Amino acid sequence: MKPRTDSRNPPPAAESRAGDSPRRVADLISKGILQRRYAVGQRLVEADLTRALGVSRSTVREALRILDAGGVVELTPHKGAVIRALTRVDAERLLQVLEVLTGLAARLAAEHIGQGDNRRRFAAAAQRLIEPRPAVALGQILDERARYYGVMFEIADNPELDRALPQARAHLFRTQFYDSMTAADLRQMVAEYRAISAAILAGDAAGAEARMRRHLRRTGERTLPRLATGTGSG
Repeated sequence: MKPRTDSRNPPPAAESRAGDSPRRVADLISKGILQRRYAVGQRLVEADLTRALGVSRSTVREALRILDAGGVVELTPHKGAVIRALTRVDAERLLQVLEVLTGLAARLAAEHIGQGDNRRRFAAAAQRLIEPRPAVALGQILDERARYYGVMFEIADNPELDRALPQARAHLFRTQFYDSMTAADLRQMVAEYRAISAAILAGDAAGAEARMRRHLRRTGERTLPRLATGTGSG
């Protein structure tokens, strides 16, 4: 996948004031990967990130160490940070974890759907994701998917689940497969989210979990054959 931008392309101004938190800067870089501002295989230049994010060089350096420890970038002495590419083994292991954790999030969201304005919020996020669109709107659909998961995890309301989820690694997985998504993949994905959403809105906790876990398994069936085998990137 060819980079669409370089690290001198800053995020929106509202996000660029990241303060002095390396964790916050790491989250912004990870979000940039999900939004395809940064691409798999791209070198992240510390000086460019410092200017784009408005933070110190030491903060950027520590943020890149966090992403390296999380398996999102690879730090090489004298060469800097490069966004990793997942191997098939990497992706298989990641999907195993995501299946369990995201399935639990769907179960909890279904259990909590009747509280407060959860039903309205989730229904709005689901509608934006599953409404009919042409295949050329793939980028928009994938952006709506990120919002959908954000609302679902908020409704699940379990901080331990949030901490356990390998969010940055999941962003990397989604970005790596962006260019290989087909119209058939898109139709299947939307149909799966429609079934998941129906179960959550019905308060069917067991059905929501089962359908979400089935979706992650089918995601593997769609994506893993497109990856080379490998021993993993760490």
